[in-house]
Amino acid sequence: MKRLCATGALLAILLCASPAITSIRLRAAARPAAAANDGCDRACLDGFVDQYLNALVAHDPSKLPLAKNVKFTEDGVRLKPGDGLWATATGLGTYRLDFAEPEAGGAGAYAVIQENGTPTILWLRLKVLKHEITEIETLVARKQTTSLLNTNNLTTPPAIFTEDVPEADRPSREEMVAIVNKYFDGIEQGNGDIVPFDKDCVRIENGVQTCPSSASSRLGALSCGEQLSTKIFTYIQSVSPRQFPLVDRERGLVLARVRFNHPGSQQTVQVPGRGMMSMGAFSQWPNSTQIAELFKIQNRKIREVTAVIVTGTYKAPTGWE
Repeated sequence: MKRLCATGALLAILLCASPAITSIRLRAAARPAAAANDGCDRACLDGFVDQYLNALVAHDPSKLPLAKNVKFTEDGVRLKPGDGLWATATGLGTYRLDFAEPEAGGAGAYAVIQENGTPTILWLRLKVLKHEITEIETLVARKQTTSLLNTNNLTTPPAIFTEDVPEADRPSREEMVAIVNKYFDGIEQGNGDIVPFDKDCVRIENGVQTCPSSASSRLGALSCGEQLSTKIFTYIQSVSPRQFPLVDRERGLVLARVRFNHPGSQQTVQVPGRGMMSMGAFSQWPNSTQIAELFKIQNRKIREVTAVIVTGTYKAPTGWE
């Protein structure tokens, strides 16, 4: 009887504490995974990215210092190094944007590569521990599989992504993640007012500028915040999961791994001043997009966004749940 009472008391404590536990989990999601401090700084991590890309186009994963239990995914699917793009990558382009979180052994890049002679956009994330690669995550945006892609616009990364933030002006990792989380909240709610956008914010998706809009677009030349407030993107029923595997505080960058879920249950929306409008192609059938989105935070506002987007099955696993 005493044991049953003790068990019941413990259960009551856990139930009462659940909001706090949830809060702890949310804070933990904003922190980097623990990494061994083995002296691999930014230059060292960039070198691992060099090695990966060179090995990729050589079709030879044996050129890499892979951990025995390395985890590798392409577009959310668990593969062995050597599978997928490893068999078809034929050359490197001129565009490459690197980012790193040395404290957590995280490194990554957006790059244009050649795949059997066709320009393709690759997003790469590596986890390096004790000078071995333990995680490889990739998304590959191909012209054959997406309607939104223009590699001709990707020649040189915007300089703002490589500029350092003065140390005294760097927000904490948790604060930077919170800023980016508001962006995804704004998409779900169709409310750009809750997002801390810089007035000159620019967003590039698969090499195409999607905000501010061009004057010839159906919404006109709207800012990033104004776009969200039209509710034209509320066909994105949820942005889930949301994960933040890398935060480059030195350069003010947050890397988000997210999935946009489109149930296909709503195709039109009433836009103030423009009447009823179609929400676009992704609203026509159940699908999800896996997205690697890099945010530049400047003066605690979202100044620039660049993303690689791959369309797939509705709520398909990301491979990193």
